[in-house]
Amino acid sequence: MIDLKRLRDDPDRFKRGAANKGSAVDIDALLDLDRQLRTCQTELQDLVAEKNRIGKEIGQVAGRMKKAADDAERAELQASMKALQQRPTAIKTREAELAARIVEIEPQRDALWLRIPQPADDDVPVGKSADDNVELRRWNPDWFDPAKSFEDNRGFAPLTHLELAEKHGLIEFQRAVKMSGSRSYVLIGDGMRLAQALLRFAFDFMTEENGFTPVYVPVIVRDEIMVGTGFFPEGRDQAYEIEETKRGGRA
Repeated sequence: MIDLKRLRDDPDRFKRGAANKGSAVDIDALLDLDRQLRTCQTELQDLVAEKNRIGKEIGQVAGRMKKAADDAERAELQASMKALQQRPTAIKTREAELAARIVEIEPQRDALWLRIPQPADDDVPVGKSADDNVELRRWNPDWFDPAKSFEDNRGFAPLTHLELAEKHGLIEFQRAVKMSGSRSYVLIGDGMRLAQALLRFAFDFMTEENGFTPVYVPVIVRDEIMVGTGFFPEGRDQAYEIEETKRGGRA
């Protein structure tokens, strides 16, 4: 989820970022809805403050009426009191209008807000497919001739990672699908060790070389956390849902 303040301050940056990532989100529409929503919220806050102020003024006028010097002053204060007492009715009507408008606008704004991608760093090349990737460096062992094919270098055709994993018994799909459904897999033996080694490599790289502090967090999180970290709504189909309300738990 992007920072709305940063979007308001520099909308062009986010427009470029969205265009570069192929996102067709309407940022101008979002900003317009955001302005309308903040205007309504500000007016609503002002009305609440005005109601509080009127309550104090009514008390002050009532006190002055008791000390009125003559009928003329008392009549003037009574007229002022009547006007003050009528104002809350108008405020209540306007508050209802603003509340209804907020209920209408806020979901529209949030729906657009959640679709805006974070802009990529300035040094990230812009492209439409893997064909536009920029090669940064190339490495090969001394015995490997990059001018030749893999098969010419090794004497056999290369296998895909799935073919290698199944050939060496590192992964199995059938039992995983029976247990957890489609798109599931089981890592076995060295396959599990390899997965753990990759996780440990990434962990050490972040903590030892880049100064991040490791924190162990709950593996079950609320929807709003997934939204706030930017994983929802686009990644919802990659997560499992536990409907606690149906089991008597909190929403």
